[in-house]
Amino acid sequence: MKKLILIISMLLIHSISVAQATNEDENETEIEEIIVIGELSKRAVREQIIRVENDIYDFYNERNGDPELDIVCRRVALTGTLIPERVCEPVFWTRARNQNIQEVVNGFAGIAELEDLSAVVIQETEDMNQIYAELIETYPGFAEALLVLEDLKSRLEELDN
Repeated sequence: MKKLILIISMLLIHSISVAQATNEDENETEIEEIIVIGELSKRAVREQIIRVENDIYDFYNERNGDPELDIVCRRVALTGTLIPERVCEPVFWTRARNQNIQEVVNGFAGIAELEDLSAVVIQETEDMNQIYAELIETYPGFAEALLVLEDLKSRLEELDN
């Protein structure tokens, strides 16, 4: 019940950038947006999820220092459907999966299986997690945006059930 009435202050990643710019220009003010998640429609929740994800990923991508660790979102039609869905994943993960698929196609000799990529990208995943941890520690607004995203996804799950 609390979650339906919960008022969350959304200091999005864009606000963090604005706050940093404020240090340089003290006349500029930070805008804080208040959203009552429990009152959002399913469509509005989805739109907010995309907005918050974009802000989080943009903020992370600007600060990670390695383009291979960037998180990129795109629309793809998943296997078995023609309806494109939004998929966000690190560049290194996409590259490893594409390489794996290419190896399967080139070496096809009957039944082929795609292996689990998690073992292939262990170091990159650890690097990405370390950067996330540093950003959470350094920028409280980043941690807050991640919590807002979690609440929005929980709300969407409630609406789907």
